[in-house]
Amino acid sequence: MPASKAVAMNSADTHRSNDILCLAPNAAYQLTVLFDKITLGDVNRASMQTNSLGGKGQNFAVATKQYYKSADRVTLLQILGGPTGTQIEAMEDEQGFDYITVRTSLPTRTCTTCLDMSTGDMTEMVGVSGLIDEHAEEEYEQVATQILQSENPPRALALCGTFPPGLQSTTVSRIIQARTEKTLVFVDAVKDIHPVLESKCIDILKVNSGEVLNILSALEPAYQDKTPKDVDLAKVAMELGQRYSIGAVAVTDGPFTAYLANVQDNRAHAFSIPDLLKDREYFLGSDQAPQGHLVLNPLGAGDTCSAVMMNHMLDDKVMVEAFAAGLAAASASCLVPMPNCVFDRKVMERIRGKMTVREIM
Repeated sequence: MPASKAVAMNSADTHRSNDILCLAPNAAYQLTVLFDKITLGDVNRASMQTNSLGGKGQNFAVATKQYYKSADRVTLLQILGGPTGTQIEAMEDEQGFDYITVRTSLPTRTCTTCLDMSTGDMTEMVGVSGLIDEHAEEEYEQVATQILQSENPPRALALCGTFPPGLQSTTVSRIIQARTEKTLVFVDAVKDIHPVLESKCIDILKVNSGEVLNILSALEPAYQDKTPKDVDLAKVAMELGQRYSIGAVAVTDGPFTAYLANVQDNRAHAFSIPDLLKDREYFLGSDQAPQGHLVLNPLGAGDTCSAVMMNHMLDDKVMVEAFAAGLAAASASCLVPMPNCVFDRKVMERIRGKMTVREIM
Protein backbone atom coordinates (compact mmCIF):
# COMPACT_ATOMS: atom_id res chain seq x y z
CA MET A 1 0.00 0.00 0.00
CA PRO A 2 1.53 3.38 -1.02
CA ALA A 3 2.15 5.86 1.82
CA SER A 4 -0.47 8.31 0.51
CA LYS A 5 -3.01 5.51 0.42
CA ALA A 6 -2.35 4.59 4.02
CA VAL A 7 -2.83 8.20 5.12
CA ALA A 8 -6.20 8.52 3.38
CA MET A 9 -7.46 5.14 4.52
CA ASN A 10 -6.54 5.97 8.11
CA SER A 11 -8.48 9.22 7.74
CA ALA A 12 -11.52 7.27 6.57
CA ASP A 13 -11.16 4.81 9.47
CA THR A 14 -11.55 7.55 12.06
CA HIS A 15 -13.63 10.03 10.08
CA ARG A 16 -16.99 11.06 11.49
CA SER A 17 -19.43 11.41 8.61
CA ASN A 18 -21.06 14.82 8.15
CA ASP A 19 -24.54 15.26 6.69
CA ILE A 20 -23.20 15.23 3.13
CA LEU A 21 -20.33 13.32 1.56
CA CYS A 22 -19.42 15.28 -1.56
CA LEU A 23 -17.50 13.46 -4.28
CA ALA A 24 -15.32 16.30 -5.58
CA PRO A 25 -12.60 14.63 -7.66
CA ASN A 26 -11.91 17.47 -10.12
CA ALA A 27 -10.84 20.39 -7.94
CA ALA A 28 -9.27 23.59 -9.26
CA TYR A 29 -7.20 26.48 -8.02
CA GLN A 30 -9.42 29.40 -9.05
CA LEU A 31 -8.05 32.81 -10.09
CA THR A 32 -10.65 35.53 -10.75
CA VAL A 33 -9.35 38.73 -12.35
CA LEU A 34 -11.28 41.99 -12.76
CA PHE A 35 -10.36 44.46 -15.54
CA ASP A 36 -11.71 47.96 -16.18
CA LYS A 37 -11.45 47.13 -19.88
CA ILE A 38 -9.97 44.20 -21.81
CA THR A 39 -8.27 44.87 -25.15
CA LEU A 40 -7.49 41.74 -27.14
CA GLY A 41 -3.94 41.49 -28.45
CA ASP A 42 -2.66 44.00 -25.89
CA VAL A 43 -1.28 43.99 -22.34
CA ASN A 44 -4.17 44.14 -19.87
CA ARG A 45 -3.56 45.06 -16.24
CA ALA A 46 -6.09 43.94 -13.65
CA SER A 47 -7.74 46.28 -11.19
CA MET A 48 -8.50 43.46 -8.74
CA GLN A 49 -8.03 39.72 -8.36
CA THR A 50 -8.91 36.93 -5.95
CA ASN A 51 -7.55 33.44 -5.44
CA SER A 52 -10.12 30.92 -4.27
CA LEU A 53 -11.29 27.32 -4.35
CA GLY A 54 -12.59 26.01 -7.66
CA GLY A 55 -14.23 22.86 -8.96
CA LYS A 56 -17.90 21.92 -8.66
CA GLY A 57 -17.57 19.93 -5.45
CA GLN A 58 -15.49 22.60 -3.74
CA ASN A 59 -18.01 25.22 -4.92
CA PHE A 60 -20.77 23.07 -3.41
CA ALA A 61 -18.99 23.22 -0.04
CA VAL A 62 -18.41 26.99 -0.33
CA ALA A 63 -22.08 27.67 -1.09
CA THR A 64 -23.21 25.44 1.80
CA LYS A 65 -20.95 27.34 4.19
CA GLN A 66 -22.16 30.63 2.76
CA TYR A 67 -25.78 29.72 3.49
CA TYR A 68 -25.33 28.18 6.95
CA LYS A 69 -22.29 30.20 8.07
CA SER A 70 -20.76 26.86 9.05
CA ALA A 71 -18.49 24.43 7.21
CA ASP A 72 -19.43 21.30 9.15
CA ARG A 73 -22.29 19.98 6.98
CA VAL A 74 -20.08 18.73 4.12
CA THR A 75 -17.12 16.37 3.88
CA LEU A 76 -15.20 16.75 0.63
CA LEU A 77 -13.59 13.64 -0.85
CA GLN A 78 -11.11 15.04 -3.34
CA ILE A 79 -8.11 14.13 -5.50
CA LEU A 80 -5.23 16.63 -5.40
CA GLY A 81 -1.66 16.77 -6.62
CA GLY A 82 1.34 19.07 -6.90
CA PRO A 83 1.78 22.63 -5.57
CA THR A 84 -1.72 23.67 -6.62
CA GLY A 85 -3.17 20.78 -4.64
CA THR A 86 -1.21 21.94 -1.59
CA GLN A 87 -2.53 25.49 -2.05
CA ILE A 88 -6.11 24.19 -2.28
CA GLU A 89 -5.74 22.28 0.99
CA ALA A 90 -4.30 25.39 2.65
CA MET A 91 -7.35 27.43 1.60
CA GLU A 92 -9.69 24.69 2.81
CA ASP A 93 -7.91 24.61 6.17
CA GLU A 94 -8.15 28.39 6.46
CA GLN A 95 -11.91 28.29 5.78
CA GLY A 96 -12.51 25.34 8.09
CA PHE A 97 -13.66 22.81 5.49
CA ASP A 98 -13.76 19.12 6.32
CA TYR A 99 -11.99 17.07 3.64
CA ILE A 100 -10.24 13.82 2.84
CA THR A 101 -7.59 14.07 0.15
CA VAL A 102 -6.41 11.28 -2.11
CA ARG A 103 -2.99 12.20 -3.51
CA THR A 104 -2.04 11.85 -7.16
CA SER A 105 1.26 12.55 -8.87
CA LEU A 106 0.30 15.28 -11.36
CA PRO A 107 -0.62 18.83 -10.27
CA THR A 108 -4.25 19.90 -9.89
CA ARG A 109 -5.57 22.21 -12.61
CA THR A 110 -5.86 26.00 -12.45
CA CYS A 111 -8.91 27.92 -13.73
CA THR A 112 -8.89 31.64 -14.58
CA THR A 113 -11.95 33.88 -14.88
CA CYS A 114 -11.59 37.29 -16.57
CA LEU A 115 -14.31 39.91 -15.96
CA ASP A 116 -14.49 43.02 -18.18
CA MET A 117 -16.19 45.88 -16.30
CA SER A 118 -16.58 47.97 -19.47
CA THR A 119 -18.80 45.42 -21.19
CA GLY A 120 -19.97 43.12 -18.42
CA ASP A 121 -18.48 40.16 -20.28
CA MET A 122 -17.02 37.11 -18.53
CA THR A 123 -14.40 34.76 -19.99
CA GLU A 124 -13.41 31.49 -18.33
CA MET A 125 -10.17 29.64 -19.09
CA VAL A 126 -9.95 26.11 -17.71
CA GLY A 127 -6.59 24.44 -17.27
CA VAL A 128 -5.75 20.82 -17.98
CA SER A 129 -6.68 18.18 -15.41
CA GLY A 130 -3.77 15.81 -14.84
CA LEU A 131 -4.16 12.06 -15.34
CA ILE A 132 -5.23 10.30 -12.13
CA ASP A 133 -3.00 7.29 -11.55
CA GLU A 134 -4.44 3.82 -10.95
CA HIS A 135 -3.52 3.74 -7.24
CA ALA A 136 -5.33 7.03 -6.62
CA GLU A 137 -8.45 5.80 -8.39
CA GLU A 138 -8.47 2.60 -6.35
CA GLU A 139 -7.96 4.54 -3.14
CA TYR A 140 -10.73 7.00 -3.95
CA GLU A 141 -13.23 4.17 -4.39
CA GLN A 142 -12.12 2.40 -1.22
CA VAL A 143 -12.38 5.51 0.95
CA ALA A 144 -15.80 6.49 -0.42
CA THR A 145 -17.18 2.97 -0.03
CA GLN A 146 -15.90 2.67 3.51
CA ILE A 147 -17.62 5.93 4.54
CA LEU A 148 -20.89 5.05 2.80
CA GLN A 149 -21.03 1.63 4.45
CA SER A 150 -20.00 2.77 7.93
CA GLU A 151 -22.26 2.49 10.97
CA ASN A 152 -23.15 6.19 10.63
CA PRO A 153 -23.24 6.89 6.89
CA PRO A 154 -23.86 10.39 5.52
CA ARG A 155 -27.45 11.48 5.03
CA ALA A 156 -26.64 12.43 1.44
CA LEU A 157 -24.06 11.68 -1.25
CA ALA A 158 -23.45 14.50 -3.72
CA LEU A 159 -21.58 13.81 -6.96
CA CYS A 160 -20.41 17.13 -8.34
CA GLY A 161 -18.58 17.79 -11.59
CA THR A 162 -16.65 16.02 -14.28
CA PHE A 163 -14.36 13.07 -13.70
CA PRO A 164 -10.68 13.90 -14.21
CA PRO A 165 -8.79 11.72 -16.69
CA GLY A 166 -8.05 8.35 -15.13
CA LEU A 167 -11.11 8.28 -12.86
CA GLN A 168 -13.53 6.02 -14.71
CA SER A 169 -17.28 6.58 -14.65
CA THR A 170 -17.70 2.88 -13.87
CA THR A 171 -15.69 3.43 -10.69
CA VAL A 172 -17.97 6.29 -9.67
CA SER A 173 -20.98 4.12 -10.48
CA ARG A 174 -19.71 1.46 -8.07
CA ILE A 175 -19.27 4.08 -5.37
CA ILE A 176 -22.89 5.21 -5.75
CA GLN A 177 -24.13 1.63 -5.71
CA ALA A 178 -22.27 1.11 -2.41
CA ARG A 179 -24.54 3.55 -0.59
CA THR A 180 -27.25 2.25 1.73
CA GLU A 181 -30.89 3.29 1.84
CA LYS A 182 -29.96 5.77 4.59
CA THR A 183 -28.15 7.97 2.04
CA LEU A 184 -29.88 10.20 -0.52
CA VAL A 185 -28.00 10.41 -3.85
CA PHE A 186 -27.75 13.81 -5.57
CA VAL A 187 -25.92 14.09 -8.91
CA ASP A 188 -24.75 17.27 -10.66
CA ALA A 189 -22.55 15.82 -13.41
CA VAL A 190 -22.84 15.05 -17.12
CA LYS A 191 -19.61 13.95 -18.83
CA ASP A 192 -19.40 10.14 -19.14
CA ILE A 193 -22.43 9.94 -16.87
CA HIS A 194 -24.28 7.03 -18.49
CA PRO A 195 -22.76 4.26 -16.31
CA VAL A 196 -23.77 6.31 -13.26
CA LEU A 197 -27.30 6.75 -14.60
CA GLU A 198 -27.53 3.04 -15.37
CA SER A 199 -26.94 2.26 -11.70
CA LYS A 200 -30.53 3.49 -11.15
CA CYS A 201 -29.49 4.67 -7.71
CA ILE A 202 -29.99 8.41 -8.27
CA ASP A 203 -32.62 10.24 -6.23
CA ILE A 204 -32.09 13.72 -7.71
CA LEU A 205 -30.32 14.70 -10.94
CA LYS A 206 -29.60 18.42 -11.47
CA VAL A 207 -28.42 19.50 -14.93
CA ASN A 208 -28.75 22.49 -17.23
CA SER A 209 -30.80 22.62 -20.42
CA GLY A 210 -27.90 21.84 -22.74
CA GLU A 211 -26.69 18.99 -20.56
CA VAL A 212 -30.03 17.19 -20.45
CA LEU A 213 -30.09 17.25 -24.26
CA ASN A 214 -26.49 16.00 -24.42
CA ILE A 215 -27.42 13.02 -22.27
CA LEU A 216 -30.46 12.15 -24.38
CA SER A 217 -28.74 12.78 -27.73
CA ALA A 218 -26.37 9.90 -26.96
CA LEU A 219 -29.42 7.65 -26.69
CA GLU A 220 -31.88 9.09 -29.19
CA PRO A 221 -30.77 10.42 -32.61
CA ALA A 222 -33.83 12.70 -32.66
CA TYR A 223 -32.22 14.89 -29.98
CA GLN A 224 -28.82 15.31 -31.65
CA ASP A 225 -29.60 18.56 -33.48
CA LYS A 226 -31.95 20.02 -30.90
CA THR A 227 -31.43 23.14 -28.80
CA PRO A 228 -33.25 23.91 -25.54
CA LYS A 229 -35.62 26.18 -27.46
CA ASP A 230 -36.67 23.25 -29.68
CA VAL A 231 -37.99 21.03 -26.90
CA ASP A 232 -40.32 20.98 -23.91
CA LEU A 233 -37.73 20.83 -21.14
CA ALA A 234 -40.21 19.57 -18.56
CA LYS A 235 -41.15 16.61 -20.75
CA VAL A 236 -37.50 15.97 -21.61
CA ALA A 237 -36.61 15.94 -17.91
CA MET A 238 -39.49 13.55 -17.19
CA GLU A 239 -38.39 11.26 -20.03
CA LEU A 240 -34.83 11.11 -18.75
CA GLY A 241 -35.99 10.42 -15.21
CA GLN A 242 -38.32 7.63 -16.29
CA ARG A 243 -35.62 6.01 -18.43
CA TYR A 244 -33.19 5.73 -15.52
CA SER A 245 -35.61 5.48 -12.57
CA ILE A 246 -34.45 8.83 -11.16
CA GLY A 247 -36.63 10.24 -8.40
CA ALA A 248 -36.56 13.81 -9.74
CA VAL A 249 -34.78 15.74 -12.49
CA ALA A 250 -34.10 19.48 -12.05
CA VAL A 251 -33.19 21.47 -15.17
CA THR A 252 -31.78 24.99 -15.10
CA ASP A 253 -31.56 27.28 -18.13
CA GLY A 254 -29.49 30.27 -17.07
CA PRO A 255 -31.75 33.32 -16.56
CA PHE A 256 -34.67 31.58 -18.26
CA THR A 257 -37.38 29.30 -16.87
CA ALA A 258 -36.17 26.28 -14.89
CA TYR A 259 -38.06 23.00 -14.52
CA LEU A 260 -38.42 20.28 -11.92
CA ALA A 261 -39.82 16.91 -12.97
CA ASN A 262 -40.86 14.83 -9.99
CA VAL A 263 -40.77 11.45 -11.69
CA GLN A 264 -42.16 9.51 -8.74
CA ASP A 265 -45.32 11.66 -8.65
CA ASN A 266 -45.45 12.29 -12.42
CA ARG A 267 -45.67 16.03 -11.77
CA ALA A 268 -43.63 18.97 -13.06
CA HIS A 269 -43.19 22.61 -12.07
CA ALA A 270 -41.83 25.66 -13.90
CA PHE A 271 -39.79 28.33 -12.10
CA SER A 272 -39.66 31.84 -13.59
CA ILE A 273 -36.59 33.84 -12.54
CA PRO A 274 -36.73 37.66 -12.33
CA ASP A 275 -34.51 39.92 -14.44
CA LEU A 276 -31.41 40.54 -12.32
CA LEU A 277 -30.25 43.55 -14.32
CA LYS A 278 -33.63 45.25 -14.55
CA ASP A 279 -34.33 44.93 -10.82
CA ARG A 280 -30.77 45.15 -9.52
CA GLU A 281 -31.44 48.21 -7.33
CA TYR A 282 -34.26 46.37 -5.57
CA PHE A 283 -32.23 43.20 -5.09
CA LEU A 284 -28.98 44.86 -4.03
CA GLY A 285 -30.41 47.99 -2.44
CA SER A 286 -30.09 51.38 -4.12
CA ASP A 287 -26.99 52.24 -2.10
CA GLN A 288 -25.25 48.98 -3.08
CA ALA A 289 -26.16 48.76 -6.77
CA PRO A 290 -23.12 49.62 -8.94
CA GLN A 291 -23.34 52.33 -11.57
CA GLY A 292 -22.77 51.58 -15.26
CA HIS A 293 -22.30 47.97 -16.37
CA LEU A 294 -23.16 45.34 -13.80
CA VAL A 295 -20.93 42.32 -14.23
CA LEU A 296 -22.95 39.13 -13.79
CA ASN A 297 -20.68 36.25 -12.83
CA PRO A 298 -22.56 32.99 -13.53
CA LEU A 299 -19.58 30.79 -12.65
CA GLY A 300 -20.49 28.57 -9.76
CA ALA A 301 -24.18 29.51 -9.92
CA GLY A 302 -25.19 25.95 -10.78
CA ASP A 303 -23.10 24.63 -7.89
CA THR A 304 -24.74 27.15 -5.57
CA CYS A 305 -28.14 25.94 -6.73
CA SER A 306 -27.18 22.33 -6.08
CA ALA A 307 -25.82 23.05 -2.60
CA VAL A 308 -28.78 25.07 -1.37
CA MET A 309 -31.32 22.68 -2.91
CA MET A 310 -29.65 19.60 -1.42
CA ASN A 311 -29.33 21.17 2.02
CA HIS A 312 -32.95 22.32 2.00
CA MET A 313 -33.98 18.75 1.21
CA LEU A 314 -32.05 17.56 4.27
CA ASP A 315 -33.82 20.27 6.28
CA ASP A 316 -37.12 18.57 5.34
CA LYS A 317 -38.24 21.26 2.90
CA VAL A 318 -40.49 20.07 0.07
CA MET A 319 -38.59 19.53 -3.16
CA VAL A 320 -40.31 22.33 -5.07
CA GLU A 321 -39.38 24.90 -2.44
CA ALA A 322 -35.87 23.45 -2.12
CA PHE A 323 -35.25 23.93 -5.85
CA ALA A 324 -36.74 27.43 -5.74
CA ALA A 325 -34.38 28.34 -2.91
CA GLY A 326 -31.46 26.92 -4.88
CA LEU A 327 -32.36 28.98 -7.94
CA ALA A 328 -32.68 32.14 -5.83
CA ALA A 329 -29.28 31.54 -4.21
CA ALA A 330 -27.72 30.88 -7.62
CA SER A 331 -29.15 34.13 -8.97
CA ALA A 332 -27.91 36.05 -5.93
CA SER A 333 -24.42 34.62 -6.47
CA CYS A 334 -24.40 36.03 -10.01
CA LEU A 335 -24.61 39.53 -8.52
CA VAL A 336 -21.28 39.04 -6.69
CA PRO A 337 -18.43 39.43 -9.25
CA MET A 338 -15.90 37.53 -7.13
CA PRO A 339 -15.32 35.00 -5.70
CA ASN A 340 -17.67 32.29 -6.97
CA CYS A 341 -20.59 30.92 -4.92
CA VAL A 342 -20.74 33.85 -2.53
CA PHE A 343 -24.15 35.46 -2.02
CA ASP A 344 -26.16 37.61 0.35
CA ARG A 345 -29.07 35.76 1.97
CA LYS A 346 -31.16 38.94 1.99
CA VAL A 347 -30.63 39.30 -1.76
CA MET A 348 -31.49 35.63 -2.18
CA GLU A 349 -34.74 36.13 -0.27
CA ARG A 350 -35.68 39.18 -2.37
CA ILE A 351 -35.10 37.21 -5.55
CA ARG A 352 -37.15 34.29 -4.21
CA GLY A 353 -39.98 36.72 -3.49
CA LYS A 354 -40.02 37.79 -7.15
CA MET A 355 -39.96 34.24 -8.53
CA THR A 356 -43.11 32.49 -9.72
CA VAL A 357 -43.66 28.72 -9.52
CA ARG A 358 -46.32 26.97 -11.59
CA GLU A 359 -47.39 23.36 -11.72
CA ILE A 360 -47.46 22.41 -15.41
CA MET A 361 -47.87 18.63 -15.37
